Amino acid sequence: MKEKVTSSGMKVEPLPSDSPVGTITCKAGNRMCSSLTAENPFPETVFCDICCIEPDFCRDCSCILCRKSISLDYDGYSYIRCETTVIDGYLCGHIAHLNCALRCYLAGTVGGSIGLDAEFMCRYCDAKTDLVPHVAKLLNICTSVASRADMEKILNVGFCILRGSQKRSANQLLHRIESIKAKLEQGVCIEDVFKVEGCVDCTACFWMQIQNPSPIQKTLDDYSHLSKR
Repeated sequence: MKEKVTSSGMKVEPLPSDSPVGTITCKAGNRMCSSLTAENPFPETVFCDICCIEPDFCRDCSCILCRKSISLDYDGYSYIRCETTVIDGYLCGHIAHLNCALRCYLAGTVGGSIGLDAEFMCRYCDAKTDLVPHVAKLLNICTSVASRADMEKILNVGFCILRGSQKRSANQLLHRIESIKAKLEQGVCIEDVFKVEGCVDCTACFWMQIQNPSPIQKTLDDYSHLSKR
C-alpha cells in the first residue's frame, strides 16, 4: 500500500497490514508541524499543484518563498499565513516568513504595480493581507519576552513592516515601536520599556485606541483622506 498525500502536504503512511489506521507525517520532516496535532486548527485548503506537489514541501509549515520550515517560537511571530478564500470556500493556506516576504517586496509598503501599504501579498494567489493587526500582535508578544535580543528581533520585524505606510494605525504602531526600541538602546530594563505615563503595560489599550479613534480624531482622518483626492 502506497502513502497518500493530502492537499495541504501531509503524508498518510500505512502501518503494518494488521493495523487499519495510518499515521500522519509532515512531508518536510518537521516534527513541530501543525498538521501533526490531534486537531489541525486550519480549515481545508484549496488543491495546489505547484509547490505542494514537491516531495519536501508542506503547506502547513514550509515557507512558500524559501521552502524552509517556519518557527513557532513566540507564537509564530515570524511568519504569516494567507487565509484568503480562493474558491468554493477553500482557503489558500500558504505561509511565508515575514523576512522572506520583505526581501522579496511582498510585504510592508511597496509602490509600483504591487501597491502594498503595510500588507502582505501571497505568492500563490496574489491576495493581500493587512499586516497592522499582526504587528499589534507582535507588540503584545514582546510584553512577555524575557530576552532583550529576542525582543529587538521581533520589534525589527514590526518596524520593517510598518515603515513608509500611509495608514494612521500603522504610523501610531510604528511610533510605539520606535519608542520601545529607543528605550532598549538606552539600557532601560525590559520591565520598564512598556511603561507609558505610569502604566505598566499599555499595549492592549494602545491598540484599542487605534481601532476605536475618538470622534475628533476620526473627523481629522476623514478630512485628511478627502484632501488627498
